[in-house]
Amino acid sequence: MNKIRQIEELDQRLVDIHAQTFDFGWNSSDFIEYLKGAEYTCFGLYDEDALQAFVLISAVLDEAEILTLATDPLAQRRGHARALLQHLIAHLTRINIRSLFLEVAVDNPAAIALYEGLGFRQVGRRPLYYSRRGGVLVDALILSLAV
Repeated sequence: MNKIRQIEELDQRLVDIHAQTFDFGWNSSDFIEYLKGAEYTCFGLYDEDALQAFVLISAVLDEAEILTLATDPLAQRRGHARALLQHLIAHLTRINIRSLFLEVAVDNPAAIALYEGLGFRQVGRRPLYYSRRGGVLVDALILSLAV
């Protein structure tokens, strides 16, 4: 049975999942800094006690930004990211956040489809924003959702 709950302390699976999902994963100290900051919130989706996916946001005034969203590669395509985002949007509505932003790499069609399916719309583009292994640079789309 999957459960979503707020993550307030470092879980090594955050680091592991992030490293498996992105070309340049964050380390433990990165996550510790985010988890102790008042403007940051992290939700995790758990199967039993095992973290399967997580989303980390920053919220200031009435705007929030998704800093990262990651799913364990062995648990992808099970709706975990969608469930986390739906939970996040409901949470943001309760705390009077009006808009949610994120950046997504143009070479990630699955993520783009997920976000667009939830109502996000492109509001900008950051040329050569993401670095890939091997030195390739990829544009990012800036997406926004009115909450």
